[in-house]
Amino acid sequence: MKEKNNKLIVIVNTIAIFFAMFLFSFMYEWFPNFLTAAIFPVNESLFEHLKLMFSSTMIVSLIVFFIFKLKHIKINNYFLGLFLSTLLQIVLYFIVYIPLYNHFGENLVIAMGLYLIVLIISEYSFYLIMTKIKNNDLYNAISTILLSISFFVLVYLTFNPRINDFFFDPIEEKYGINIYT
Repeated sequence: MKEKNNKLIVIVNTIAIFFAMFLFSFMYEWFPNFLTAAIFPVNESLFEHLKLMFSSTMIVSLIVFFIFKLKHIKINNYFLGLFLSTLLQIVLYFIVYIPLYNHFGENLVIAMGLYLIVLIISEYSFYLIMTKIKNNDLYNAISTILLSISFFVLVYLTFNPRINDFFFDPIEEKYGINIYT
């Protein structure tokens, strides 16, 4: 039964995260305030796309986690799997996407197709971590701390972006929320 639950988590996560990204892409535009800026993308920079991937994965995965907890379904290594699969997702995406972006420019089909493929790979790694690694409370605790630190770093960099191409929004020609070139 446990492996069936883990497969269900991965399938629900993959579908929900992919569709949440579309909704979350517009949250700051619809509700411009500090909270939405902290969580959701504020522009079209590569950094804000990274934040979109992170936020979508965290929000959906935490909702799924609490649903399973409410139903008293045991989940092994959830936060370890969440941290490692999110890290894998971001690294894989940008390793492949940046060369494609530099060659073809902004292309929604390439970006979303690649993201779906990377999301499936990272969610499969999440599944493997939950099923193949013995549950370890220490690793889960460390992973929870690292996820929290990652979130706060992303928030900090949203309001204090570095001045480089990774943080530059080519559409609005600015960095972060209000730093113009």
